[in-house]
Amino acid sequence: MNSSFSHICRLFVAGVVLCLVFPAAGQGQEQFAFFYGKVLDQSTKKGLSNVNLSIAGTRTGTVSGKKGDFSFFVDSVPCMLMVSHVGYKTKAIYLDNTSYSLTLYLEPAAEELQEVEIKARQQEFFFKDELYSVRDYEIDSGNIYLLVYKTRLLYTEILCKRPNGDTLARSPVIRFTPDRLFRDCMGYMHVLSNDSGFQINRVGPRLELTHPVGLKRFDNVLKDCIISTPETFYFQKVVDKGQQVEYYGIDRKTLIRKNISSVTDEKKARMLRRNPGDVGLLWSTKPPDSREDFVTWNYVHKILYRPIKTALFRIGDYLCIFNTPEKQIEFYDMQGNYSYKLLLYPDMVHDGRWTQEVLIDEATTKVYTTFLRSGICTLYRIDLNNGNLKRVMELPHPFPQKIKIWNGEAYYLYDVPGTADNKMLFRQGL
Repeated sequence: MNSSFSHICRLFVAGVVLCLVFPAAGQGQEQFAFFYGKVLDQSTKKGLSNVNLSIAGTRTGTVSGKKGDFSFFVDSVPCMLMVSHVGYKTKAIYLDNTSYSLTLYLEPAAEELQEVEIKARQQEFFFKDELYSVRDYEIDSGNIYLLVYKTRLLYTEILCKRPNGDTLARSPVIRFTPDRLFRDCMGYMHVLSNDSGFQINRVGPRLELTHPVGLKRFDNVLKDCIISTPETFYFQKVVDKGQQVEYYGIDRKTLIRKNISSVTDEKKARMLRRNPGDVGLLWSTKPPDSREDFVTWNYVHKILYRPIKTALFRIGDYLCIFNTPEKQIEFYDMQGNYSYKLLLYPDMVHDGRWTQEVLIDEATTKVYTTFLRSGICTLYRIDLNNGNLKRVMELPHPFPQKIKIWNGEAYYLYDVPGTADNKMLFRQGL
């Protein structure tokens, strides 16, 4: 008995010593995170040496090697990583547990000189006609496609105009009732009605409508396709009545699906779990008959659980997912591999309600968002190096519709007071 007791005591003491010398694996994983990757020049794609990487508010940091490679430990996440180098704009990277591998591109600081350019041009009519009103418009490589009509949509046609306003081409009178224009992920323009769609082809001065297809089939094939590259189609899928959006890619050759990311409003998800009665109302697509029940149903659908706003865009060498519920921008390479993440700071803006709309100027690759107060829309530019928002301008007309930006100019639709068919397309230099 004494021998057994002594043996147990020795095992106990040895165990205590081992615990003191080698902490438990779970404790170590919770305490430290190891990040690694490369810093590259955004223009040349070459590695940058001697780049400073430091954790904000701490003394933790490192310097990149000859080929731009780096690695470091942090004792807790989330945290902010500041990346700086002489002659380049400083990046503020948000580190969490999404991925420990980072690929960072630094933008030359010399490009900042473009910000001092001043444009004196005021807002102007881009399309104004006493007989026609604008139903919809799209921009394709600088050319503006307009769906215009008169006499309550009985006489409708499509125009293609240059940025200077000259008409490049126009369609014959459309014999069906068109609803909107749509530019697909491969750059083709379409006109859609409530049950069908046609592709728009420009042949000299004439716009021809070809390849008719039912709207249901069109939506199944093209509606959710957002971006195409020579290797991959990228899609978004809205699930849970708009409470979640999934992003994924389909390889063009192998047809293999690769999941990229998903966006969920966690606050709304928790609210749904706490209120099971809302689940039935949200999944009920048919409004109730009684007025009292309809008010509750409408409040759940239109106020409490409006579909989340999120977007995927190609910006330079990145696929960027704008996770507006979490106020983050996720950056992926063109193969869908995670690179890094930025935080957005809309709460620092006091120009009204953040609309969560994201606007891309494809000509300059600059990114904007909007705030709305009493009908006045204010444009802010999003800095893709640190997530800060910089005020640009107010649009001169209240409640502008369908804002788009191309080559430093904001386009938008506005209902001019006076007549029933009165919607015109305006343009404002930024």
